[in-house]
Amino acid sequence: MRIKYGFIILFFTSFVTLFAQKDPQVTLFPWTQSFYNSGAMGEKEQHLNFTGVLRQVDLGLKSPKNTDQNNDNANQKEQYEKVKGQQILLNVDSYLKKIKGAVNITFLKDKGLYHDNIGFNFGYAAKIPFRGGKFGVGLQFGFLNQKPPSKDKFHPFQPETLDGVAGMTFLDFDMNFGLHYKAPTWYAGLSCNKILGGVRISGEKKHFKPIRNLYAMGGYIWNLKTPVPWSVEPSLLIQSDFATWSFSLMALARYNGIIWFGTSYQLNNGIAVLLGAVPFYNSTNAYLKGLEIGLAYTFQTKKYSWQPAGSFGDFEILIRYGFNFFTEKPLTGYGSSRHLYKNQY
Repeated sequence: MRIKYGFIILFFTSFVTLFAQKDPQVTLFPWTQSFYNSGAMGEKEQHLNFTGVLRQVDLGLKSPKNTDQNNDNANQKEQYEKVKGQQILLNVDSYLKKIKGAVNITFLKDKGLYHDNIGFNFGYAAKIPFRGGKFGVGLQFGFLNQKPPSKDKFHPFQPETLDGVAGMTFLDFDMNFGLHYKAPTWYAGLSCNKILGGVRISGEKKHFKPIRNLYAMGGYIWNLKTPVPWSVEPSLLIQSDFATWSFSLMALARYNGIIWFGTSYQLNNGIAVLLGAVPFYNSTNAYLKGLEIGLAYTFQTKKYSWQPAGSFGDFEILIRYGFNFFTEKPLTGYGSSRHLYKNQY
């Protein structure tokens, strides 16, 4: 599916070359907002936050043995091969009052059939109080190291496309920019990743160019008026590379801030079942309260996923931990109240 973005394209033009690389799409995206929007870093309650995501993907693709229509096997039943993919995302961010903003560091390992990428980003987001919430303006700088597939694992229709690049690595420098607003019961953001389209540091320039990605996200917390504290939390993430687009729609139900479950739909991918918990939500131990665990299983709706050697779904696990490294010292003795907040973080 293709759409035109009118005036947006005047500001962000995109030239996609052979094997251009897109950002991976995480199922549990509300917990990884700063990966898609640099303005969203430092939005959690704790001062220092660690987020880790492991996503395991299985694909069933046609075997290259079926590509020759002139041999005796042309009339045989199509064969499929199982191909594994994996994404590992690690993020650390912190809000620091002294610099009136947040900082973060992100590590990404994205391994699939066509690529084996390692990315590293670091950035800063200014936080501006606005109408009871915080408006974030973020900028990230990062590096992406890409390794193309080998000919024994990847069989393109034109094998000569891998001539001269198989076995090589490519290193690019790029920037991400994001605007994000978070209120007590809702959030919204707009961002563009890989604004420069990849400034090649090493490797041939015409291959494996990163793609600019435009993101729009939003979410709402609807607290139900019930004797037992329940809330319903819908979220939406829209992604476009200016040639194609996709979206993820999520709906969660959260009980008493401890347990949450729900479902999500990803266009052209599948339907996911979600489950998670904050096991020590009511604990008096401040170092345990910030632990959160989430699981997601996606039942793929792609046609090839249901073929022999295919997969019925993708698995994803999320671990998040946050804690407060600053504690107020009790006021003792005599002194002016003007010094009470002197050592705030």
